[in-house]
Amino acid sequence: MKFIPLFALVLVAALSLSLQACKNTLDSATGQSSIVFPSSNVSYSKQVQPLFNITCTYSGCHDDGTQAGGLSLTNYFSLISAPGVVVPKDTTHSILIQRIEGLGPIMPPPPFSPLNANQIQGIKTWVIEGAKYN
Repeated sequence: MKFIPLFALVLVAALSLSLQACKNTLDSATGQSSIVFPSSNVSYSKQVQPLFNITCTYSGCHDDGTQAGGLSLTNYFSLISAPGVVVPKDTTHSILIQRIEGLGPIMPPPPFSPLNANQIQGIKTWVIEGAKYN
């Protein structure tokens, strides 16, 4: 019998628990692909929040109860009040942009469907345009 280091067992258990916290019972890939961002004048209420609802909050990760990483994405004010998550007009220093682009832990994490290029660019455009509540 092969010896499995305790560290490996703890790591597997931690990853398993973190994914169990995110209970995705929706086929988010189907609904997610229906959200298409325009090249300018991105609307928080028409594109950004609906995408968060499908990919981030419905899964049980960033809702008001779980708040993975201490972050709720259920509404604009929760998002904006989290220090550094969104820095209006600054995609380089916005943690949200870093995560969706895969700098640091990528969001949404596997096994969930990643955002597509249009969605990543759309969120970046929204931040560049001032991260407005529109």
